[in-house]
Amino acid sequence: MEFPREAVLQVDKLCKLYARSDRPIQKRLAQEMLRGFFGGRPPEIDDPQRGEFWALRDVSFDLRRGEALGVIGLNGSGKTTLLRILAGQILPDRGEVRVTGATAAMIDLTAGFQPTASGRRNIFLRAAALGFTRREILALQDEIIAFSELGDAIDAPMKTYSSGMKMRLAFSVMAMLQPDILFIDEVLAVGDFRFRQKCLARIREMRARSAFVFVSHAMGDVSRFCDRVIVLHKGEIAFQGSPDDAIAFYKTLEQNSEPAKPASKPLIPDTVDRPDLVDGLSFAWGDAEGTGKNEIIEGMPVGAKITFNVHYEPRNLIVGVPIYDMEGAVLAGFATDANGVTLRPAAGDRVDLELFVPDSVLNPGRFRVAIGITDGTEFLLMRELPNLIIRPNGRKSWGVASIPHTWRCGIAAAAKTTV
Repeated sequence: MEFPREAVLQVDKLCKLYARSDRPIQKRLAQEMLRGFFGGRPPEIDDPQRGEFWALRDVSFDLRRGEALGVIGLNGSGKTTLLRILAGQILPDRGEVRVTGATAAMIDLTAGFQPTASGRRNIFLRAAALGFTRREILALQDEIIAFSELGDAIDAPMKTYSSGMKMRLAFSVMAMLQPDILFIDEVLAVGDFRFRQKCLARIREMRARSAFVFVSHAMGDVSRFCDRVIVLHKGEIAFQGSPDDAIAFYKTLEQNSEPAKPASKPLIPDTVDRPDLVDGLSFAWGDAEGTGKNEIIEGMPVGAKITFNVHYEPRNLIVGVPIYDMEGAVLAGFATDANGVTLRPAAGDRVDLELFVPDSVLNPGRFRVAIGITDGTEFLLMRELPNLIIRPNGRKSWGVASIPHTWRCGIAAAAKTTV
């Protein structure tokens, strides 16, 4: 594989094989020992044996100075395994990693701390493990303590620290590093909001000379921090591209691979059904083409067709379609009376309704839906419908819904003052 000359990290067909039990490991070890005794050459690992699987397979990419590469994927896709190999914590079974310059890893920040030693003593222990000399640690000690904001607690035993205090101290030591490549695993959420912004500011300063490999489940951080993103799936690179495109691809994987969580409680504890008054209900979602299905692309028009039979003379017939999250909290809803639609069928009539929404506004996810038919305040029918699934189309979003809006911007040079 050809890499650009300015690349500080080059990964070529990286593979890592894991076993689900000890037996395959013991079998391979026995084979290697026999070959070692008789002078045989170790075979190339091509196919996993029974009980083994590829945690990583043929992963290749490069990283340039000043670039931030994101790595995302479903649980078990190989993200942490990749990061640990790049950081030198474990060895690959096949492939090559070429590094130009010094590296540092923010993978498990609190690993190696001594609980009975003070925070100050642990600064020396951790910094020494990272390659600092005693003279360098002494010169940086006050800056590390000031950055951590631990104050007098720095001389208390580490076992008295909260998990947040330990993370603060660990990141403060790491923040003094000036590596060529920094590996980060889910540590941008250190401490409270203000301290987290302080950490992000320090990382931003480091970007002037360092390259980053960033593993995270926080898609917002990935979108804002990374220049390029890799999506791992079952140990292989399933997608590589811009952050927005990669996140959209990841959301598709997420929805297709993970079953919906069961609701914690029934959406409608007591289903209402009065077939002597209303029956023959038919409900179908429709996309922009009018296709009846409950999977809609975010931001696209969506509609529904509703039909039912009426067997009496209603006084104030209302049809409503509430939308809930998977836990049963109401998010939005549609009702005929809210739009000024009056329904006055006679006994024996069939009611045909069409609902049209120009923009689904809901962000990607799975939503619970119900339908209610009332005469005034009396429920004639109340039933849960199949879940509504919103598929991603790549637009940036967070939260449950994207509210249509516009921005106006004016930029002018600041007025100069003379003294």
